[in-house]
Amino acid sequence: MANAQALEAKNESKLKRFLRRAFVGSVILAALSIILLTAYITFWPFEIRTPERTTNVLADDSQLLTSIYVENRRPVPLEAISPYFLEAVIAVEDSRFYQHRGIDFIRLGKAILVNIKTRSKAQGASTITQQLARNLYLTLEKKYSRKIQEAILALQIEQHLDKDTILEMYVNQVYMGHGLYGIQNAAQFYYGKDAKDLTLAQATMLAGVIQIPEVYSPVNNFEAGRRRQKIVLQRLVAVGKLTEEEAAAVYEKEDEVRPKPTTPQTVSAGYIRGAIIKHLDSNYLNGAQYAYKGGLTIQTTINSQLQQAAEWAVAEGLKDLENRGRIRPGVAEVALIALDPKTGEIKAMVGGRNYRASTFNRVFAERPPGSVFKPIVYAEALRQGKVTLASPILCERTEYHIPGQERPYVPADFGGTYHDEELTVRRAITISDNVIAVKTINEVGPQQVVELANAIGIPLQSRDAVLSLALGTVSVKPIDLAVGFATLANGGYRVEPLMIKSITDPQGRVWEQATSSTPQPVLDERVTWLITDALKDVLNSPEGTGRSVRQWYSDPRAAIKTGTTGIKEKEGDAYEKVNNAWIAGYTPDLVTVVYLGADNFQQAITDIRNVSGGSLVGPIWGRFMAKAEQILARSEDWPLPEGITQAQICNASGELASFRCPQELRQQEYFLQEFAPTQSCSVHGGSWFAPDDGRPWWERLFPYLFPRP
Repeated sequence: MANAQALEAKNESKLKRFLRRAFVGSVILAALSIILLTAYITFWPFEIRTPERTTNVLADDSQLLTSIYVENRRPVPLEAISPYFLEAVIAVEDSRFYQHRGIDFIRLGKAILVNIKTRSKAQGASTITQQLARNLYLTLEKKYSRKIQEAILALQIEQHLDKDTILEMYVNQVYMGHGLYGIQNAAQFYYGKDAKDLTLAQATMLAGVIQIPEVYSPVNNFEAGRRRQKIVLQRLVAVGKLTEEEAAAVYEKEDEVRPKPTTPQTVSAGYIRGAIIKHLDSNYLNGAQYAYKGGLTIQTTINSQLQQAAEWAVAEGLKDLENRGRIRPGVAEVALIALDPKTGEIKAMVGGRNYRASTFNRVFAERPPGSVFKPIVYAEALRQGKVTLASPILCERTEYHIPGQERPYVPADFGGTYHDEELTVRRAITISDNVIAVKTINEVGPQQVVELANAIGIPLQSRDAVLSLALGTVSVKPIDLAVGFATLANGGYRVEPLMIKSITDPQGRVWEQATSSTPQPVLDERVTWLITDALKDVLNSPEGTGRSVRQWYSDPRAAIKTGTTGIKEKEGDAYEKVNNAWIAGYTPDLVTVVYLGADNFQQAITDIRNVSGGSLVGPIWGRFMAKAEQILARSEDWPLPEGITQAQICNASGELASFRCPQELRQQEYFLQEFAPTQSCSVHGGSWFAPDDGRPWWERLFPYLFPRP
């Protein structure tokens, strides 16, 4: 018996020693854990992640054009936020925010007890700091391991930041529903005002949204939002910020908290965003990341009204063409670029029919321009004096034997036909005659045309100096065509295209600041005036290839050129079908190039035979220019430059009309002074008279007695 008692006492003694040692070990382990955790929180390098910021893209009037973001957020400082909202957030989310150091152990204990009793994880006790830690670093899943991480991160945040900074980060980081982050965007969306201007009623409504935005958004469910607002008001009463009477009075202001959902007056501008992202990525380390998250402010040259008009014209024009069976449904892609010819500033840009479906920007893609290139050929010919607008050239089958090629090059007009008559250069431009364009480039030299194209802003290579260049067989970019035509519109002065004026980061540092470039004279102003005058006939003449555009847009100042290229989709096709169609045109105020074509070069966009670029692209180009005319201040037509003379000529010879020339062949024409005709018509016979210029016959009979003033 004694031995049994002794053994029991011995075992009890061992148990006590074990428990004592276990307790001491646990205390030591806990102490070491606290020491290590404190050291980790205090000394371990810790990077405070800043919330992702929305990059704002501004139009030329500094108003918001569009935004680039992963999370749509516009951070503002605490002083730019209504104190009502800050008090409401603290009251409902973390009433002891300014007392704890990241973790509210009282709330945490209560939450643990509730969760144990309910065998769930429904009860939360996260402080504002913990919520910020979760938003910045963690996922939203409810696991105890995540809560431990959240707590440690909260302690670290409190170690490195003061309370006001934490609160500012939180209200700018928090999700507020409808794809919006932060109180500034929420205030703008729900109530159309800045965060600093929220009333007490509105502030309590938005503070209630934070818990479950999809449920408590007053846009989604106004009554649920009101119930949550009531809870927020009760919390403000509980913490002593409001009396019961004041809370009740606020809750009665139902009309004041009813949302008026608004979005910024922006345009889609997807291709503009894409071009900006590409620019940043090409010129700055991690540039694309900064575009999406860096909160940059990018000032552009884009006119928001013109951009909206461009997007509308593209959508309506394509729908119109497809509904009328002019193009194959869903095949044609599009590019539109509009710029100011005096400055080179890009005013509108659309790179495709749908940015979400295809981010490829066709404004910067190379495509053969077809007959749109012909004005460059004629400009060089006029410059050299090889032709005038009155020069008659025979349109007939002509063979060109190219060294190294077995078969001769034989250009033909649309449909493989020939006029078999003489056409003036002006008429050849108006009806877009191919044969005469090739004859002209053969006369002036393809290399000289390449050099002029480079000078005015259309980059070409020496290998492009071939006869077929006159028909636009060499690929160019729409933006380069726009620059080239801007040189024509700007009196021979070349401008450089510009879209980004400046880039500034959130700290106000200027990353990029565009400087105004001085337009460079590259072509005789008189030549550009003559080409412009001829291109006006493309739109306004009854036989102009752009005449169909007039049903959408008619302006006597407008100069345009149409163009197409064609393919035979399969062997044995009887005729070519259009796979690229263009209009490049301008007024003194705006240059606009529109391209329509299939991304697959071997695919046609229409089944219609012998269709012009004007009828295919006109519904887009014309709609846009008509809107632009309403938006922009209207400038006067180009004045007649010095050094251009006018004379009555005979279309049969291109020489001065005599009294023998039939009246229907007589026409007033403009010439470079040094290349103006001096001989009377050699086709119908000369005259003893001076040219028929409207003076009385006796003055023309004795011109030396009656010199012209």
